[in-house]
Amino acid sequence: MAYGFCESALSNCVGTLLADWLVKPVERQFNYIFGFHQNVDKFKERKEELTMARARLQHEIEDAERQLQGIEDDVRDFLSKANKILSDMKTLENEIQQNMRCFNWCPNWSWRYQLSKKAMKNTLVIGELIEKIAKFGQPGRVGYRSPSTNPTIEFLSSKGFMVFESSKKAFDQIIEALQNDKVSMIALWGMPRVGKTTLVHEVGIHSKKLNLFDKVAIATVSQKPNFETIQDEIAKYLDFDMKNAQGRRSIQELWLKLQKEKRILIIFDDVWAKIDLKEEIGIPFAEDHKGCKILLTTSRQQVCDAMECQRTMPLGCLEDNEARTLFNTKAGLNDSSDASIKDVATKVIKKCEGLPIAIVTLASALKGKSRHGWEAAYRGTRKPYIG
Repeated sequence: MAYGFCESALSNCVGTLLADWLVKPVERQFNYIFGFHQNVDKFKERKEELTMARARLQHEIEDAERQLQGIEDDVRDFLSKANKILSDMKTLENEIQQNMRCFNWCPNWSWRYQLSKKAMKNTLVIGELIEKIAKFGQPGRVGYRSPSTNPTIEFLSSKGFMVFESSKKAFDQIIEALQNDKVSMIALWGMPRVGKTTLVHEVGIHSKKLNLFDKVAIATVSQKPNFETIQDEIAKYLDFDMKNAQGRRSIQELWLKLQKEKRILIIFDDVWAKIDLKEEIGIPFAEDHKGCKILLTTSRQQVCDAMECQRTMPLGCLEDNEARTLFNTKAGLNDSSDASIKDVATKVIKKCEGLPIAIVTLASALKGKSRHGWEAAYRGTRKPYIG
């Protein structure tokens, strides 16, 4: 009895397998021939879907590139595969059209069989690709923030930076203070246009060369500070985005991100009044983070006291000989230059009152000009506003 039951079950199993092996392939063969039009229509429909999916992916890639993001390798590989498959699809589509025109009234069954089989096979391939593209549509799957696109202090370097005795002292004092473990906040102060911004940029670059810091960030504060903008400027140097899916990250999140930086120098340029770095921006320093140091520039000495800076370095105007050296370098003047032009240059330099920015701006504009151009510039030059 049991033997008979097993024999029956085995027979049913074998029968099912034989049906799968024999009947289903036969059904597919018939479908290739007699389902030709349906297979071709489905193929064309899927091809259009892939074309649109590829276009969407291309737009996402272009958008990521406009944001200076790197593109994931698998995304580029997918786009390349999609382009090749669509090219192959076009060839197959042309073959199908040719077959339908030539054998519309008397079909070539052999051709139809082959073309229908290709159409069905490619329809499956296209379906798989369309499923994959859905994954690339998720946020962050196409591009990534490339480290090479993040701002660095080196980008702000002034190739024409010249060290004079008046600025070298402040430069050296700042570097020395940055090496002091007991100093966390340093200030450079001086009247507007004496070159404070240029000097702290060079300090930032030099401090990295000395391996004092792993990262150097810089943000402009200005007379009416926008603290969110300041946070954004600093965050860029950290490869950190203050914006997220919920809107904007909190001050605490920037604080925590900065605490993870082992050694970092943050430069706040053009500070006009006291700011609470912890509460208003989210900067941990001193006892909160000994690896974070602050360097600020200001035109107001009282700001240094209000911010409780532990070291304050003044930066004055250039001495007469320094001003002339800088002006001649930027204007391209030397001993063989026209004497009448050098006479006018002396008057122009005097009007600049030792302010590096005024000197560089005028000298660069006058480089290569005729004597008449120099005289006209002198007549139109006013003494720089000191405010």
